[in-house]
Amino acid sequence: MKNRLARLLPCIALFLAFAPDAGAALREAHLTISEQPLTIAGRTTRALTVNGGVPGPTLTWTVGDRIRIHVHNTLDVTTSVHWHGILLPNRQDGVPGLTTPPIAPGATHTFEFSLRHSGTYWYHSHTGLQEQRGVYGAIVIHPRTPDVQADRDFVLVLSDWTSRSPHEVLRLLKRGSHAFALEKGTAQSLWGALRAGAFGHVLRNSLQRMPPMDVSDVAYDAFLSNGRPEAEVAGRPGERLRVRIVNAAASTYFYLALADGPLRVVAADGPAVEPIEVPRLLMAVAETYDVLVTLPESGALELRATAQDGSGSTSVWLGSGERRAAAPVPPPDLYRLHAEEHHAHGGGSAPAPPHGAGAHRPHGTPSPAAARPPAPYRRLRAPEPTAPADSSPRRDLRLTLTGDMERYTWSFDGRTLSEVDVIPVRRGEVLRIALVNRTMMHHPIHLHGHFFRVLKGAGAHAPLKHTVDVAPMDTTVIEFLADADKEWFFHCHVLYHMKAGMARIFRYEGSEPDADLRDARRRLLADPVYPSAAATASSHFTEGALALNRTRHELRTEWEIGWQSVDGVEHEVQPLYRYHFDRFYRALAGGSLESERDAAVFGVEALLPFLFEGRAWVDTDGEGRFALAREWALTARLHAVGDVEYDTRQKFEGRAGLRWELGHYAALAFDWHSEFGFGGGLELRF
Repeated sequence: MKNRLARLLPCIALFLAFAPDAGAALREAHLTISEQPLTIAGRTTRALTVNGGVPGPTLTWTVGDRIRIHVHNTLDVTTSVHWHGILLPNRQDGVPGLTTPPIAPGATHTFEFSLRHSGTYWYHSHTGLQEQRGVYGAIVIHPRTPDVQADRDFVLVLSDWTSRSPHEVLRLLKRGSHAFALEKGTAQSLWGALRAGAFGHVLRNSLQRMPPMDVSDVAYDAFLSNGRPEAEVAGRPGERLRVRIVNAAASTYFYLALADGPLRVVAADGPAVEPIEVPRLLMAVAETYDVLVTLPESGALELRATAQDGSGSTSVWLGSGERRAAAPVPPPDLYRLHAEEHHAHGGGSAPAPPHGAGAHRPHGTPSPAAARPPAPYRRLRAPEPTAPADSSPRRDLRLTLTGDMERYTWSFDGRTLSEVDVIPVRRGEVLRIALVNRTMMHHPIHLHGHFFRVLKGAGAHAPLKHTVDVAPMDTTVIEFLADADKEWFFHCHVLYHMKAGMARIFRYEGSEPDADLRDARRRLLADPVYPSAAATASSHFTEGALALNRTRHELRTEWEIGWQSVDGVEHEVQPLYRYHFDRFYRALAGGSLESERDAAVFGVEALLPFLFEGRAWVDTDGEGRFALAREWALTARLHAVGDVEYDTRQKFEGRAGLRWELGHYAALAFDWHSEFGFGGGLELRF
């Protein structure tokens, strides 16, 4: 009898831990998603609000509560809400087309689930790009007995804000616009490289076909703390605050720093960690951290969140009286970004600074590497062991994070969600996934419906998280027990990276999509078409291109028409289909319609060393053409362009010119053309 009872005790304990509490409190909430004007940073735009605000209200509950949330959609389009980081039944997860039906215009959807764990979490829309427009808010789940000694909680929701339509942001990124870097002041150039003593780095990168790098893709109007560029929190001297920080930004990592002292971290992504102190904390998109702050006897401390790319910051002032500012975060050295990131994540010694750049830092000022630390995963330890049972079957996976910044395609293993969607999972197995980042961007990878262990040296006490930063040219290993069912989303939480393809679906064996999700599933897996256009109207000729782009397929029409030729007006129009194998190689087929003849063409294109664009084709008349083109950023705004081509019929033709960048949509153009001579005009882009 005793042996039977001993065998049953683990099952009884598991049932008591996760079975609904008969005496659990029912907590009801109403969230109304609307569109209304909102003024931020001096600009008024149409925002999406939750209960009239950005961010939405903080939802505060207790472990064991039964939650019932009514989401009312007053928009003229569908919407959704995902409960980020919370373990709940699959149908309640809130991903339209995958776990939950989209919420139709004018409709109300009710979510209901029980709370199994405490911590700081958040909610946001998983429909289109609505998250960028304001559909997000914090969640606080208290344990039944306090786990950290603090006088008071303060919830801080960080976010990024643009008055530009996020759909236009994504289209501009897909078009290959570099004007965001110009807006942020992070545009790179040959002159900038010379001034920074980094010309050799730029040359080596271009030899390896690496374009100029940036830390973040988008130029934002403002960075926000609880919906404002700056916030204040009053309190009594000596009061101990538990600051629950949510990074609800669409695409911005933040460095957090506190005036007059380190940050004491006590929880990460909800679960508690053994307390650590860090002078600066790199916080990835979609992560949450809880930190303890003691208010000073006098004055106010700045808790500053600085955008990782150095383009701006947002602050909260804790306390009252004279303000004490946090030390500024040095901007990234974009010309040495590859070497800087490689060193920060354990790849070797840091490059020596150029003469005069940091050679005389004031005493006590941190080095650039210390001032821009990586995520603190190597120091995070769970208070209790988190390792799964040794008897669990195990499987290793390797996912390579890949992308093409020029066409803005992001993927796993070179394939987007529209191309490869499912990773099969067997219930009860332990999956160990090596995330290998082969891009020069940070990627915050999020798994729905599970916590995973981040294996960075803590052994059995590896911390449990739901989102992890995978740094450039680095590998991060995560591990989780497959203890759920049905299908769960796995994706990069940079909103624009996810929408551009960096996502997968973990599907448990025997699962099939619910019938009412199939229509929305097609939209989730769609490969949208993005239009773009560019045309130069000059005094001596016009040229340009119109394009419709998908992940691999492109329909494109190019033209060149000149009227200062000795032969009068000459034209060449090329309707083309291009197939993109990857960011280096393309195949093309189409036609070449010229003043003297028409022919079908077949060829290849390649990104060559030193970032030359090469094209070679043959036509149905047996003729061939070879071309090289290149653009150089001489300064942030002044660019040089040039191309040369050899045609077996018409021999050599060339062009050289300058562009003065005016922004996303226009540039002044000055060109010399071997057929049409000199001239100037305007380049327009869509």
